[in-house]
Amino acid sequence: MIVRLVLVVLAVALLGGCAKPPALERGLMLYEQGRYRRALAAFDQAVREQPSSAAYTNRGTTRIRLGDTAGGIADFTSALQLTPNDAEILFNRGNARLVAGDPKGAAADFTSAAQVRPGFALAVFNRGIARLRSGDALGARADWSEAMKLAKEPEVRAAMERRADALRREAGAPPPDASDGRALARRALDRELAGDHAGALADLKSALALERDPDRRAGLEDLLRMWEEGQ
Repeated sequence: MIVRLVLVVLAVALLGGCAKPPALERGLMLYEQGRYRRALAAFDQAVREQPSSAAYTNRGTTRIRLGDTAGGIADFTSALQLTPNDAEILFNRGNARLVAGDPKGAAADFTSAAQVRPGFALAVFNRGIARLRSGDALGARADWSEAMKLAKEPEVRAAMERRADALRREAGAPPPDASDGRALARRALDRELAGDHAGALADLKSALALERDPDRRAGLEDLLRMWEEGQ
């Protein structure tokens, strides 16, 4: 099984073939439990003992979850050297490049993923995000429209519609005021959904420092605790 990094929804994809080595199996179990640092150690062991596309890909996803985007991209690239036409890994690297601020590189990976797997709705949708961040709003809308037509699951299509609406609003709005705690909290949620865990934590901590309402502070503290425990 390969853990997939997704900007729209979180999912996992099964990796067919032989039984998984113990270190890889342990890493997957720890990742699913939210114990990311221990999962990383297990994936390190898997790469040392039996380098494979799955070991590199899962370690890359875990590195990004812990804020090491460059390390994640390097692992996805190593995985692609072993399995060059793997749509899932191309998709993961595209997402990582988006987080790293490389929308053109991300768009290239999403295009390759969609070519390798025709009908890959999430790759087409995320290419739209990359195009938007490159300044191509028309291309972004075209990709989102195509992706929603390709999406077979109603819940995935609904998630795409919500995300596209949020991105359209974000593109037309200025960045949140650094003194507006509630705007920072909203951006923290957007960043977490987009896979930018480090950015989400930073915004959430800033929002908490500014919040004066006791009930809202309690909610933000609970959310921060949950996100930090997931590291």
